[in-house]
Amino acid sequence: MSQERVSQGDIFQDIEILENIDVEKSIIRVQKILFPFVVCLNQECDLEKDYKNNESMLCNNNLLHIAIAPAFIFDQYLTGTHWGSIFSCNKPQKRKDTIIRNIMDNEIPRYHYLKFSELDMPELIIDFKHFFTVNRNKLYNQLDSRLCSLDDLFKEKINQRFSNYVSRIGLPEHKR
Repeated sequence: MSQERVSQGDIFQDIEILENIDVEKSIIRVQKILFPFVVCLNQECDLEKDYKNNESMLCNNNLLHIAIAPAFIFDQYLTGTHWGSIFSCNKPQKRKDTIIRNIMDNEIPRYHYLKFSELDMPELIIDFKHFFTVNRNKLYNQLDSRLCSLDDLFKEKINQRFSNYVSRIGLPEHKR
């Protein structure tokens, strides 16, 4: 992993996303979301080319933003409190529940479960339904917030699953 640039499958800690800016008369309200963990979703080739081009060759091959997905602490996901005050709490779940076992086996397309046996990190769950972009320069300024980078096999699997999830054909539910 290059320490100088962002790579596909990098996991960052404490990344702030600008949610909204409201201006009313002379009052400016800025809403931010702080994610405890995020995973970089961009393709490695795009990140590498962007880094090599950097500021010296501004062209449409450069990245304006980097795609990330939130990775929540799995125990908080189980309690339903992983979104904090952004969404109301979900119903608590147990590891032995069938749906949770399926999530942990990466059989539910929306999620990807990560367990780090060699690192002192909590189990994480990536939620592909909520992905964001962050300004390229902002993320580069926070390289010291990078905790680790996933091995090639794992980062490719995550990107494949993310691509499959966002490219699915969504059909409306029919009421009978």
